[in-house]
This record gives sequence, structure tokens and C-alpha cells, in this order.
Amino acid sequence: MRIFHPKRCFSNMLKVPNPKKLIRRVFPILQWSRTYDARAGVGDLIAGITIALTLVPQSIAYASLAGFEPQYGLYSSFMGPFVYAIMGTSPQVNLGPSALISLLTFTYTNGTNPDFAILLCLMAGIVQLVAGVAQLGFLVEFISLPVVSGFTSAAAITIASSQVKGLLGLRYNADTFVTTWANFFKHVHETRLTDSMLSLGCCLVLIGMRALKDIKIKDKAADEKGSRKAKILKRFLWFTGVARNAVVVCLASVTAFILHEDKYDPFLLTGTITAGLPAVRPPAFETTVGNTTYTGGDMLSHLGSGLAVVPIVAILSNVAIAKAFAKGKTVDATQEIVALGVCNIVSAFFQSMPVNGSFSRSAVSDASGVKTPGSGIYTGIIVILTLVLLTPYFYFIPRAALASVIVCAVLQMVDYNIIKKMWKTSRLDIIPLVGTFLCCLFLGIEIGLVCGVGIDALLLLYYHSRPPLDVQYVDDGILPPHYAIRPVGGLHFAGAERVRHKLFTLQKSKPVPPVTTIHTINNISENETRRSLQYTVPHNGAAVSVQSRRNDVEALGVRPAHLLVIYCDALYRLDYTFLQSMKMLVMDWSRTGRVIWCDARQSVRDQLSSVLTDPIFCDSVQLKSLLSGPSEEMQTTNNDTAF
Repeated sequence: MRIFHPKRCFSNMLKVPNPKKLIRRVFPILQWSRTYDARAGVGDLIAGITIALTLVPQSIAYASLAGFEPQYGLYSSFMGPFVYAIMGTSPQVNLGPSALISLLTFTYTNGTNPDFAILLCLMAGIVQLVAGVAQLGFLVEFISLPVVSGFTSAAAITIASSQVKGLLGLRYNADTFVTTWANFFKHVHETRLTDSMLSLGCCLVLIGMRALKDIKIKDKAADEKGSRKAKILKRFLWFTGVARNAVVVCLASVTAFILHEDKYDPFLLTGTITAGLPAVRPPAFETTVGNTTYTGGDMLSHLGSGLAVVPIVAILSNVAIAKAFAKGKTVDATQEIVALGVCNIVSAFFQSMPVNGSFSRSAVSDASGVKTPGSGIYTGIIVILTLVLLTPYFYFIPRAALASVIVCAVLQMVDYNIIKKMWKTSRLDIIPLVGTFLCCLFLGIEIGLVCGVGIDALLLLYYHSRPPLDVQYVDDGILPPHYAIRPVGGLHFAGAERVRHKLFTLQKSKPVPPVTTIHTINNISENETRRSLQYTVPHNGAAVSVQSRRNDVEALGVRPAHLLVIYCDALYRLDYTFLQSMKMLVMDWSRTGRVIWCDARQSVRDQLSSVLTDPIFCDSVQLKSLLSGPSEEMQTTNNDTAF
């Protein structure tokens, strides 16, 4: 287990790195470009084009999900890939709009204008950059996998629910999962048949085309020509399945164009999209919404907790994606966070919403044979060409088609298999998963995430308050009978009273029977009469198992145990509260016996010596003589061995 040492971390930050190494680390392109060849270039080109076919329709859809005009999705799609190609470390990661971040953007900017989303992009980038430079990526480790799973699953259901109105051609405003379905039932009678039929057709085509890339074609051809045809067919089916979003959007747009009439449109359309590249300018720190003017402070105040939630969620997903596709290689999480922060900062000057990686696009990139992060350059170029040349043709994209793209994409984020795995391995972890999931649905995405972390913290405190402490009774006929415990890790204040009470109860309890082996007594509680002790006694030369109540122990002729040996070889720290509790324990135990600390490391000895009077230290070799000798010898040995 890795232990965080603040002093060591701070000293590492103060070290002045080699300038060349620092530059190569900050700009990984300087390393992989040295071996860049035609083969890598072809792989990146194919991956870049394939990702662009997925990214362009997704960007338009995610802009609508965030509550803004479609062009803002495209504005968010080209600078991220460019910057990440220079500073990123994972070839598969592609930065741009994503369903989860778009939903969070909508949560914090609903009812405002794009200036708020652009400012959120800038501030998220600054937070991420600071976190990366300060090497605070370890803080992400405090958010457990069950919390992340519950959060993403709830977000996926919330996103899919928000698109129901697009699927059915309804018009209403909704902010949360609850208000979405409440308004749905109020307006369900306004359902448009044409939009509903179109969205149903789009969903069926998307699901069918997705299955194409999973079709396995057996290559039974005996000659090289037949084998080549089989490979081409496999590649064609895979490419068709990957490009399903672009194909569906194009087919739906053609259908809408053919059925379009001047006075009547059978479908709700995207409408006019501003053509051309965005103006390069700093994010606005003053804007007007309706008749209200917001200053920079007002805008930041309105964004509120989004200034922390958005960058944290983006960091979580980006690092998770990089690790998922690392293929056994070490992931430089710090550099990933820095690259993500710079991408958001630069993108904000091009009127972008917050961006991060997308698992679905990364999977497509990996399957496309991507070689380096340079594939993002090709993706960015295609998005720029789309903005310059194709935006006038996006007018006829039906909203039902975009809603279908979003729903079919996000439903894959619902991770229901994890519950089966947790049920078999760690059922207690289902609590933070379900708690996070329900809180995100009914209280809001950001509140749900905080609640999930809070549940995790409570469980962590619960574990600390019940440290593993198995007590062994040892009586082998050679050494005096004694109790032995082996604490592991650190002992903290949360479990101090429980451990002290457990050992105090053990000392006050009635003696245990003489045995020829070592036995473990688990979870000793106040109600000793309800506990049973299993031990082994010789019976006609054979060992038999006997169950006896503690009330019957005296009748068996027992020797008392006044010695407690604490093996400290796996103990690395005790906090102040626990030390005070140990002080009282030793005082209580010393009235009738001794407490011996065996194999304690120097730091633990120093801590114990600061609160205990003449603690008895020894190592494994000296333990036998300590247990066999009189109390005076114990004290002498302690003085000789203590540091």
C-alpha cells in the first residue's frame, strides 16, 4: 500500500528538475515524433478520420444537451485534439464534448448564455492545471470505483431521460431527472407522431449498425485472394458500425430535406448553424442575460460548485480512460491532468464548452489502429473543414436523430454488471454505489457525487473503528500461557476505544483452557457468556474438537494468562488518541501482568516511549527469554533493549 508523506511530496516539488527532461515530459510529442514513420502516420490518419465521423454528430448533439446552439459543440471539438496531440500521453484519448460533462455544463449554466459555459471551461482548465502542477492527482483516489460507477450510471439515465422530449418531438424545460419526468407526463399528449417514428427508426438503425462491427466472419478461403476479400469485408462492416452516428444523421437529414415544405415541417429541425470558425478572444467576464447584467464575480458565483465538480469529474474520466487503454504500461496521471487543463484553457479562447475524453471515442480510436496522440491533429483538421464548408447543410438535421444518437451512446454507460461482481466479492460496497446512484437521480448530479464521497468516508471511518485484531491464546507447555495480537498498518483514534475495551475485557475474563496449539479468539465482546471457545485436547492419542461455554472453563482446570505480547512488525503508526488509550490499557494490564512490544520499529518505539513508563521492547529472539524469565529479568531486558 502506498503511503502519502506530505514532507516527502513537498521536498520533491522543491527539487529543480533537469530542463530538458522537464520539457520532454511536458511535451511528449518531442519523444514519440522521433520514431514517427509512414506506418504510424497511416494508422493515425485512419483513426483521426474515423473519430471525426463519430465526433462531429456527437458534438452537435452534446451542444444541444448542454442547452446551447449546435456550433458550440463544434467549437469545442478541434482545439482539444490539437493540444492533446502535443501534450497528451495516451494515443487512444480524444478530447472534446462528452455526454457527462455536457450534462454538468447544463446543470450549472441552464437559463444563462454561452458566456457562462466558456468561462466554466476556462476555470475548469485552471483548476486542472493547478492540480496537475501541484501533483494533487492522488486526491482522485479518494473517490472509489463504486461511487464512480453509481455516478456515471445515474448520469447516463439522467441524460437519456432528458432526451425523451427530443425522441417524441415535445417542447418543455427541465433541469433534473425528477422534473424531466414530471414535465413529460404533463406534455405527453403533445407527442408528434412523425418525430417519434423517426427516432424509433434511428434507434433501430443505430443498434443494428453497432452490431455489424461485432460480426465474426470466418476466413475459410484457401487462396490469398479469398482471404483478402474476407479481410476487406470485415473492415467494411467494422467501419460501417463505427460510422453509424454520421450515417444515421445523414440519412435523417436527407429524409427531412425531401419531406420539407415551406409552410410545414414534419420534423423538429436543428435550424440555422453559424458557419465559419469562432472568433479567437478571451472568455467574457461580463455578460447580459435578458435584462440582467452579470459581472465576473456574479458569473463565478452563479457557477458555484461547478467550478470544482466539473474539473474533478473530467479528471476522473480522463485518467480512467488512459488507464483502461494503457495495456500494462504506466500512466503518467500528472501529465494527463496537466494536458487536460491546458486543453480546456486554450479551448476557452475559441468559445468552447468544457471538454474531456470519451470512452466510446477512445474505444473507436483503439480499434482503428491508432499509433500516437498525433491522430488528434487529423481529427481537428476535419472538424475545422466541417465548420467552414458543411455547416449550412446541418439545418435539416432532425432533433429526433440527435436525441437518438445521445440515447444510444449514453445507455452503454450504465454499469449493471458491477452489482453482480460486488455481491460475490464485497457486498458492503453496494451501499455507496446504490446511495450515489439514488442521490444523483433525485438530488442532482453534483449533490449525488458529494453524497457518494460522504458515504465512502463513513464506511472508511467504520473500517478504522474496527481494525482487524485477532487475539491468540498460546500455551504450548514450554512458555507461560499468554495472549498474542498482531496489529497491521496504522491504529487510529476511531478504533482506539474499541480495541482498548476488547483487550481490557480479555484480561478481566475468566482464564482459558490449557491447549497444545494456538487458537484465535475473534470479536471478543462484553457478553462473554454467549461466546464459545473451540480448543483441542488429546483424547486417546487423537485430537478432538470440543465446544465449551466460558462459564464451564473453570471446571476444566485452567492456567491464567497474565502476559500480552503485541507483535509490531506490521505496525507503522499510532495516532495520539490511540497512544493515550494504550497508556490506559498498559496501566490496567500491569496490575496483574505485563505487556510486551515485540519487533517494534524505531518510529513506533519512539511513539510508545513518549507516553508509556518503561515499556518492554524486544525482538523475536529475546521474546522466549522474556516470557520464561521472572518479572525482574523482564525489566532488565527492557532497559537493555529499549532505544
